Amino acid sequence: MKKIVLMLLFSCFSSVLLGQQNVLEPLSVDHVRTQPHDAIISTKGGIEVTTTDGEFSLQLGGRVLIDAAVYSEDKNTLGNGSELRDIRLDLEGRLYADFIYELSIDFSDGETDVKDAWLGYDANYPWRYTIGHFKEPFSLEEMTSNKYLTFMERALPNAMVPGRSLGFGINWVGEQITLSAGLFGDDYNDDVDDEGDEGWGATSRLTYAPFAEERSALHLGLAVSYRKLDDEQEFRFDSRHESHLTDIRYLDSGKLSQSDSLTLFGFEGAWVSGSLSLQGELIQANLERKAYEDPSFSGWYLQGSWFLTGESRQYKQRTGRFGRVRPLNEYGAVELAARYSTLDLNDVGIEGGSSDNVTLGVNWYLNPQIRLMANYIFVENDIFADADGDVNGEDEPTLLQFRAQADF
Repeated sequence: MKKIVLMLLFSCFSSVLLGQQNVLEPLSVDHVRTQPHDAIISTKGGIEVTTTDGEFSLQLGGRVLIDAAVYSEDKNTLGNGSELRDIRLDLEGRLYADFIYELSIDFSDGETDVKDAWLGYDANYPWRYTIGHFKEPFSLEEMTSNKYLTFMERALPNAMVPGRSLGFGINWVGEQITLSAGLFGDDYNDDVDDEGDEGWGATSRLTYAPFAEERSALHLGLAVSYRKLDDEQEFRFDSRHESHLTDIRYLDSGKLSQSDSLTLFGFEGAWVSGSLSLQGELIQANLERKAYEDPSFSGWYLQGSWFLTGESRQYKQRTGRFGRVRPLNEYGAVELAARYSTLDLNDVGIEGGSSDNVTLGVNWYLNPQIRLMANYIFVENDIFADADGDVNGEDEPTLLQFRAQADF
């Protein structure tokens, strides 16, 4: 079913684009010279082609994130190394004025994964309707692109966030409020182990911004997600510390059998005042099991940042998330940041472990699309944070990691 949906989306994009000669013709250099008024070609930050009537557009983009990490190991071997954290190609645009689309493919980890593949209808403003593979509306940090995150990795509680799934979504935007909701199946990239019914979920997010200006903003949000699990009735939470280069997932609940449903609650807030910003979230997961006590897991984080060079984090009220930082001078922007995060997967006899991470970061934005990052992380694990018995618990490593990032 997932492959059929993706093939239909690909077919829709290609057939419409290939069937519109007047849209693709402007891509020809000769055509642009002879008919310069048919399309507008922009290369600012990428490649974008838009017809002069505004009915069709196509934008090609991508990103490359290169990471390296050095671990100061305590009880377990983590392994220093480097990786291509994210290599992605993005295609997005507009069809017949009323429809929008996005297709994003990730080539990192030696595999090809579908990130976003969706078609939307936005002619009925302030409503938008979306179908395909996209992020469920949950968590400020998750909804913010990794191109614009303050730290190299999302905080520990993100292990409980739904992420991307196949589904149908509705969005409404007001002057201070946004509301998003949707019905979802599973992630397209999930393996199907049997022929039973897949799970389904319903997720919604409400945000409120009393003020949202260029250099100041206040953001509050609430998200709820309910998921009916598939026929296998197994569920698992696991998480690395805030570094992707190691495969060790200290926090691991193990496979919890006879799991029927999962309910998630998320509370989020952010404040921006000039060069200063604060952001935090609390996430709780309640799992319903048959013939067992129902466990409850939780986590939260709080972070702050300061631009030494005077810039400000850019809050986007219409989407309830953060966007691109643009340096104020030719030498770029420098940002200092700190974060505390915690996640607890211990409850009613389940010993998934708990962990606290303290992360210090510095970011240098050479220009709006190239950034260098460095994170230093202190990790403190409890005795049960042993990767479901595969490593030693009570490990307290520290790590230093770097990133070079470019996007277009």
